[in-house]
Amino acid sequence: MSAARAAVRQLGMLIAFLAVMGLVAWVVLLTRLTVPPRQALTAGREMLKHRRVLAVVAHPDDAEWWIAGTLRRFVEEGAEVMLVVASNGEKGPNWTRARNLAEARKEEQRAAQRVIGYQRLLFLEMPDREVVKQSDFAPRIREIALEFKPTLLITFDPRHPELPYLHPDHEGVGRTVREWWLQEGEGVAIAFFHSRRPNAAVDITDVYEMKREALQQHKSQGLGGAGSLNRAAHARNGRRVGVPLAELFRFVEARQRTD
Repeated sequence: MSAARAAVRQLGMLIAFLAVMGLVAWVVLLTRLTVPPRQALTAGREMLKHRRVLAVVAHPDDAEWWIAGTLRRFVEEGAEVMLVVASNGEKGPNWTRARNLAEARKEEQRAAQRVIGYQRLLFLEMPDREVVKQSDFAPRIREIALEFKPTLLITFDPRHPELPYLHPDHEGVGRTVREWWLQEGEGVAIAFFHSRRPNAAVDITDVYEMKREALQQHKSQGLGGAGSLNRAAHARNGRRVGVPLAELFRFVEARQRTD
């Protein structure tokens, strides 16, 4: 075989290899529903039947960006909803030049709570970007869960986080909540958001304007005019399941206790 033909063959093999790797990356890394759209919407409706809901996020504005529409749906269904915010997000942007960013962000979260209407809000005051390094974080989650007695947990997906945006507090909070659920969460379902492997969708079309208003309370993070980017993301979710706007979750029912 001539050197030219060998080079062509090697190039063809390289192109084939890259094509296969690209396909693998597409399958592994991109967000895709793991069930048919109708089944995802059915799972979302099953989620909304829960009446004691504990959501755990890392920072003020996390809930408003990803799950506030669903939290509002729970409130409208008569559920008792508690939001736990692990960190005050004091290392985040400070577009309003607040003298005390941590306190400003807490007040923004309280304002968002008033819009969405969830009944309970708890700040854990953990250091921003160092939440899971705190030895008392996991015990606090355990204490809160045992006191509140949720039938549904909502938190970040630590196993299949949606790319490209990753944050150590996000996945760390999700891991801690998941670990408690695996060890002690008998009878408790869990819904992971910011997941690239969703299997449940909640239609938030009718409550999106409240979600947008709540998101806009986080002015220190530059979200005072928020709406277009967030709405576009939820419209993309909606197209996956055939509704105008949706929030997606990886939902694991209580009887499964594996994920």
